[in-house]
Amino acid sequence: LDTDRFFVICVNYLGSCYGSTGPRSINPKTGQPYGSQFPRVSAWDVIRSQICLLENLGIDQLHGVIGGSMGGMLSILFATRCPQRVRHVLPIATGLETTVLQRVHNFEQILAIRNDPKFQGGDYYDHEPPKDGLLLARIISHKTFVSLPMMVQRAKQEIVAKSFTDSFYEFSDPVESYMFHQGKKFAERFDANSYLRIMDMWQRFSLDTQQPKLFEDCGHQKYLIFSVDSDVCFYPEEQKLIVQVLKSAQMNVKHITVHSDKGHDSFLLEPELYAPYIQFILG
Repeated sequence: LDTDRFFVICVNYLGSCYGSTGPRSINPKTGQPYGSQFPRVSAWDVIRSQICLLENLGIDQLHGVIGGSMGGMLSILFATRCPQRVRHVLPIATGLETTVLQRVHNFEQILAIRNDPKFQGGDYYDHEPPKDGLLLARIISHKTFVSLPMMVQRAKQEIVAKSFTDSFYEFSDPVESYMFHQGKKFAERFDANSYLRIMDMWQRFSLDTQQPKLFEDCGHQKYLIFSVDSDVCFYPEEQKLIVQVLKSAQMNVKHITVHSDKGHDSFLLEPELYAPYIQFILG
């Protein structure tokens, strides 16, 4: 994205812990963090918060919306719910709905956090946070983000621990050390309640593709769909379904398959594989 040409707006998710209002924000009614009292957040809530920002900035229509993974799901939701607000839609490594496999992986992460004794039902801000649960949740998710060859390659470069603090189990392979290290780093920077709110949003994501008028007012839009052939988080079949639905609605759509050994995270690690196509469609 050429920032000398385009004004790029990157909005933090409502409910996250990187700037927007979230569970650890102060509830003005109590003077304490919201914690367990923070409401559930839907994908549409996130879009509506972004629309509020656009209105505040005086922007009626975006040249394009782009997102990877769940951000790609949100980009399609934005384009179909607010068709006149966007011209180009660029979903990367994403899908139209939450798959059964994703539901299982997400549910494992939710349980990992909720079963941490330090979670305390979400009201832990006056105590030690549930870092062990968050660490395990990150390990569960990370195995779908990075391809196995890339995981092995990274593990050779990043061995940071030999055992747990109680020495009951010693790591038997560098991959274990690598995954533990990734989980530990994440647990130091992210909030468990925010993680649960985002997982819940993903679990409940719904784009009614059976609705006959879903793309009724979207005829002016152009879509560029990216797949990653080694992706095991959002399998390439999911992007093929997006293309199929768009073509059935007579939409203008192009589909690019990126050949990479880096898995789902390819779009974060290899921008050069995506940039020429993005620059071409954005004009």
